[in-house]
Amino acid sequence: MAPKKMAVDTSLSAFATEDTSPFPDRYDLAGERRILGALLKEDDPDPANPLFGRLQLYYERDAEFKRMQQSHEARAGADPLVGNLEARQIKSLPSLVAESQDVMSLHTLEALRLFMGKAVEPGKQGAPIAGGKRVAAALRSLWSLSSNDNPYADWALVETKSRIEEVRAYTRAEQAQLLQKLDEMKAKGLTYSVLQSREPAQMQLGFASPYGYMVALLIVEVDYFTRVLKSAQRRDLVSGRQGHALLQSVKHKCRSVFERVLYWQKYLMKDELVALSRVDFVAGADVMAQQRVQAVKTIFGDVPKAVFMGEDAPRHTKRRLNLSAAELRLLDAVPLTDEVTAGVDKNLLA
Repeated sequence: MAPKKMAVDTSLSAFATEDTSPFPDRYDLAGERRILGALLKEDDPDPANPLFGRLQLYYERDAEFKRMQQSHEARAGADPLVGNLEARQIKSLPSLVAESQDVMSLHTLEALRLFMGKAVEPGKQGAPIAGGKRVAAALRSLWSLSSNDNPYADWALVETKSRIEEVRAYTRAEQAQLLQKLDEMKAKGLTYSVLQSREPAQMQLGFASPYGYMVALLIVEVDYFTRVLKSAQRRDLVSGRQGHALLQSVKHKCRSVFERVLYWQKYLMKDELVALSRVDFVAGADVMAQQRVQAVKTIFGDVPKAVFMGEDAPRHTKRRLNLSAAELRLLDAVPLTDEVTAGVDKNLLA
């Protein structure tokens, strides 16, 4: 007589599968969750239910998956071939530090003043002159605001980069013409060298944001341009009046950029606006959010659509968002141009 076959619980061999499953048999947790939805909601499922076996398997696999996730996180995602001791070092590795202090060498008083700025003399009236050091700190604040998904902080950083590039392009173009005149003189037999200071000023930087170095690079280029210009004046290739006008033009363009950055910082860092976020612009936002939007539009105007949508993004940003298609559609539907002055809290503009 043939031996009696044992009954097989078919529920344990029938389950949803998925190619991206972390299990060797391609067990699909999400698929099973959908199938077992009703049973999962029950406090005391009936063992007689045909899907009861699959429910038990689901709980086992779910617990196993959570252990996988915990192990992955503990090992910081290291390859399985890497030992646990080595894998854990990724979480204890210190951040990078500079071996030595960053230093900017400046040869001209014009560039040095541009970096240092000028405070109002005590007891006298007037307005301070913004310097690169203060502007670098302001840009760091705006850079930090970008982590809050603040579209106006993004706009400030995009605009500043663009304006600095314009000043650098203008300076390089004027410098190239001066160098060409000097090279023509050299070709005719008059040897020269670009003027430099016997003891350049050594300015320690230590900026905490890449935007500080963007400002420093601009000032270094202005410093070299000034040396070339004074070299051309010394050789009678540029008149004193021409040289003065050209240098004033470059300094004016730099200070215009600097003042604009401080203007951005002055208002965006106000307590009433510091919490501004793209979410504030979405329909249904609360009253405080609507007031922030109205106020910031009154001060700066409408943020460009490309900046608001993240298509025109800052060169460096702390914004870390991976928006879904639905979220992008929601932002795209936001009307950025409207009548913004009604109902604005005037204290925000003080």
